[in-house]
Amino acid sequence: MNRLLMHKRCFFLTISIFWLPVTVIAGGSHADNDNNAEIEMEIDYFNIGSSKSNTANSEMATSGVMFESQYEKNNTTFSFGYERWNYRWTNPENLPFGSGVARDPWGPFTTLQFGFAYEQEPRKNWELRYYLEAESSYEKEMSNSYEYEAGIDFNYEPSHNWSYTLNVNLEYLDADGAELGVDFEIEWNHHAKEGWSGEFEISSEFPESLLRYHFTKEFATAVYYGEGGTNTIRLSDNSTLPGLKGAYLEDEYTTFGLRLDYEFAPEQLLSFSLQKNTGRQLSFSGPKGGTEKIYKFDDSTEFLVKYSHSF
Repeated sequence: MNRLLMHKRCFFLTISIFWLPVTVIAGGSHADNDNNAEIEMEIDYFNIGSSKSNTANSEMATSGVMFESQYEKNNTTFSFGYERWNYRWTNPENLPFGSGVARDPWGPFTTLQFGFAYEQEPRKNWELRYYLEAESSYEKEMSNSYEYEAGIDFNYEPSHNWSYTLNVNLEYLDADGAELGVDFEIEWNHHAKEGWSGEFEISSEFPESLLRYHFTKEFATAVYYGEGGTNTIRLSDNSTLPGLKGAYLEDEYTTFGLRLDYEFAPEQLLSFSLQKNTGRQLSFSGPKGGTEKIYKFDDSTEFLVKYSHSF
């Protein structure tokens, strides 16, 4: 498919996605505007223990921070996100993709994300949320590292205990081009502050699930399963990796963990998580995308601390 045709198809898919809510809203009533602004902030620190390469005597460990914030008023939300990933290496010269290079294969990774969303309630028990997001994940240079996503959430809440959400999204990534995705999420007792509650998501990328138990209103524990790792990172133009100057990298793994939540004040939450990361792999593709080269690493243990605050 040539590039012009691909862009035309992306354009018409995006128009189709955003035209649908217009027809739905036209037959329904508008939700009452909430004139009270709300701000939410969340900061995470994570530390991943050493993970050994399956094909060489080398290891990597990872740590970093993630920050998310959003401002909501009159059904409109603006969001900002920041991530910083740092890698520590043992025997980097033995890495299978390093070809004897004795220095670290890359420096810290940065991700910046900006988003806009708008919500309406066209029918009783129904909520419609459509959004636009743009982000960049890179080692040094931001050019050719951009990712864009347009999507719609159709949420149906037939009772206080159950909620169903269908998400349709269109992503465009400099490394891979355009991709259409569909997710379906079920939430059970998601408003509850006592007893059991849970979440389950069937995704076009990876299924995720969470089961939570509130011992008290303030204290809860949860077990969860899902996917972790970085976004698609654009490597530096000065990369020491042979043939990978300005190329793309993904660090991906499957997570299974236990989390403890403590709400020490209204809308202020502190969480501690301990999880096992399995199936970890680094996948590389050239500056123009194409065939991936995949290198596997052993399992690792990850510790996370999260603080969130709404006001």
